[in-house]
Amino acid sequence: MTDTVVIKRRDRRSVHAQAHLEKLPKVPESLVGRVLCAHPEIVTAVACLLLAVLFLLPREILTVATAIGVVSFAFGWARLIRLPAPTATAVLVGGVGILAVLAARIFGDFSIVTEIVGLGIVAAFGVEMWRHPRHDLLLSVSGNVAGLLVVSTSGAWIVLEKDAMWFFLLVPAALTLLGGCAGMGISANWSVKARAGTTLAFSMLFGAIAGILIMVWYSVMRENLMIFTGEHLSALPAAIASGVVLGLVIGLMFASLTVMFSADMAPATISAVFSQALIPVLAAGIPVYVLARLLVGEGSVLP
Repeated sequence: MTDTVVIKRRDRRSVHAQAHLEKLPKVPESLVGRVLCAHPEIVTAVACLLLAVLFLLPREILTVATAIGVVSFAFGWARLIRLPAPTATAVLVGGVGILAVLAARIFGDFSIVTEIVGLGIVAAFGVEMWRHPRHDLLLSVSGNVAGLLVVSTSGAWIVLEKDAMWFFLLVPAALTLLGGCAGMGISANWSVKARAGTTLAFSMLFGAIAGILIMVWYSVMRENLMIFTGEHLSALPAAIASGVVLGLVIGLMFASLTVMFSADMAPATISAVFSQALIPVLAAGIPVYVLARLLVGEGSVLP
C-alpha cells in the first residue's frame, strides 16, 4: 500500500513537471533567433541608430516610428513576462500606447498622457473582469499596468517634434542608449552584477560625450546651461553633468533589464526580444523630455 502511494505521488509530480515544461515558450530554432534571444541589445542598438537617423528626416516621421515601436513592444510584452492572456494584453497595451502617441501629437503636451494612463489602468481591471478563467490574476494585472506605463512614455518622444532644438536631442539620446548597448555587449559572458555595473558605466560615459555634443551644437543650450546652474559652473562641466545624469537614468534602465530578464526570465521568442529591446528606447523619452525642458525651455507649439 505504501509503495502504491509513493508511486502515485511520483506520477503526479512528473505530470506536473511535464505540464510546466509545456507552458514554457520554445526557444527559436533558427540561428538568428537564438542570437537575438541571447543578445537583445542588438535590436536596441539598431533602434538607436534609426533614432539618430530620424533627426535627418521630417519630424512627422518620429510619430510613425514611435507608433511602430509601441505596437512591437505590445505584441511581445505578454510573452516576455509570461502573462496568461497574451492577446488581451497586446490589445490593451497597444491601444493605450497608440492613444498616448496620438494625444501627444494632437495636443502637443505630454501632460495629457497622464489621463490616458489613468483610463488605461481602469481598462486593465476591466480586461481581468472579462477574462475566463482568471488564473494568475495578480501577475496579469501588474504586468498589464507595467506595460501601460512603458508605452505611455512614448508620448514624450512625440512632444520633441515641436521645437528644432528639442528635436536635436534625438542624437545625444541615441548616443547614450548606444552606450548602454555597448556595455551589455562587452559584458555578455560576465556575471549579472558585473553586467549591470558595466552597462551603467558605459551609459554614463556615452552620456558625458552626448552632453559635450549638446553644448557644442547649440549656443542657446549653452546659455541656458549657465542660467540653470546659476553660473556656478562653466558651460562645459554643466553640459557633461547633464549628459552624465541622462546616462545614469538610461544606464539604470539597462542594468535593471539585465538583472530582471536573465536566467529563467530570458526572452525565448522573437517578439519577446523586441519587447525587451524597446523598453529602454521608449522609456528614454521621459529623461530626454525633462532635459529638453531644462536646456531649451517651453519650446513652440506643434503644427
